[in-house]
This record gives sequence, structure tokens and C-alpha cells, in this order.
Amino acid sequence: MTIQKIILSLIILLLTACAEQATKSVELIPVEERHSPVERGKLTTEKPKVVATKKSKAVDEQKEPVITALLNDANRFSKQGHSEKAVATLERALRIEPKNALLWHHLAAVRMQQQQWQQAIVMARKSNALAGSNKQLKSDNWALIAAAYDSLGNKEKANEARNKQTGQG
Repeated sequence: MTIQKIILSLIILLLTACAEQATKSVELIPVEERHSPVERGKLTTEKPKVVATKKSKAVDEQKEPVITALLNDANRFSKQGHSEKAVATLERALRIEPKNALLWHHLAAVRMQQQQWQQAIVMARKSNALAGSNKQLKSDNWALIAAAYDSLGNKEKANEARNKQTGQG
């Protein structure tokens, strides 16, 4: 029971932090013109498939900085309370890399911020389907799903999600 309260408190704290309004305007810079540092291996949950041609490998390596920049933008928009811009940015990233479980998780979190509970559940489930062996991401998704079901008033489904989060389900 206390674990559930802690998890719920953390989710509420996260959502509250995401809902803060920024007072300064946002300047949009095309992704191609940015120079942001990229840490390899921290963005995606699965390695890109290696294809025999050199051109394909180069394309996969070029995607990562773009996805990182878009994810950073989406996080900034979300923190500033610009959830529609965050959604548009994440959807753009997903058009580039549709099998990125982390992007789906962030989209689910923004849908929670927008109080679109059903959409949040769908996005978090999609993230879980793509997460592979990433237990932390799956756990975070189950916590998000539980919070969404709580918001919908479906305590039974919320408890099922919490059980899956803790590995009991």
C-alpha cells in the first residue's frame, strides 16, 4: 500500500513539474542546424539492424542526433506547458524512428499531462511492446498506465498495472 502511494506521489510530482508555464518565448531552430552533443546508446532501447550496405549504416547513424534533438525539444516544450508542441515534436521523431520505445513512452507522458488517459494507456502499451528487455522503461510504462486507469476511475485495471510494474503480474 505504501509503495502505491509513493509511486502515485512520484507520478503526480512529475506531472506537476511538467505543467509549469514558461514566461519566455520559444525559438524554433531546424533540427539540421543544431549542434547538440549526443551520447551513444542512451536514446534507443534497441540497436539499429545492421544492413550490408554502407549507405544504410550511415543513415542509421545520422538518425540518432536528429532524434536526440527532437526528444530534447519535446521535453522542453512539455516542461514549459506547451503540450501540443511537445506532441507534434514527438510525432515527428516517431515518423523518423517508429520503433523507438522511449519516444512512445514520452508521448504517453505528454498525453497524461493533457489528461488524455486512454491515449496515454495506448502509447505506454506500445512502448512496452517495443521495449524489449528494458525493465526500467517497462516499469515506468506500467506506472503511467496505472495512473491513467486511476484517473479514469478504474481501480481494478490500475491495480493490475501496478502488479505488472512490480513484477507480480
